[in-house]
Amino acid sequence: MTNGIISSAMRTKAAKIASLIDEYRVVINKGSNTGVKIGDIFQIYKVGQEVVDPDTKVSLGRVEIIKGKGEVIHVQETMAILQTTEKHEVQRRPTGALAIFAAGIEVTKEPRAFINPEIGDHARLVS
Repeated sequence: MTNGIISSAMRTKAAKIASLIDEYRVVINKGSNTGVKIGDIFQIYKVGQEVVDPDTKVSLGRVEIIKGKGEVIHVQETMAILQTTEKHEVQRRPTGALAIFAAGIEVTKEPRAFINPEIGDHARLVS
């Protein structure tokens, strides 16, 4: 780092999950000292098994198993908290005494949890 300017190489360096808060929030091992800032979006993934081309028998590399995307909501010098940004629709029938007067099904968008996040999973800056 020179004169407070953070190089693009530092900013794009992959992070890893260092701690799990809950199914919607994780802590990564990069913070303001590597250019992470509130609003950054990271893709969480696990490096899976090696894939081999069935015809050539040449390794195609290791598959990345996507676990979700998260936005930085809090930054400290050496760590940051990501919160899931993905949502899914949930359909509910109204309940209770007034349910007989309600028409149809209520549809809401709720946060989608990260898919089985684990300490050591990778986090790649995507925007």
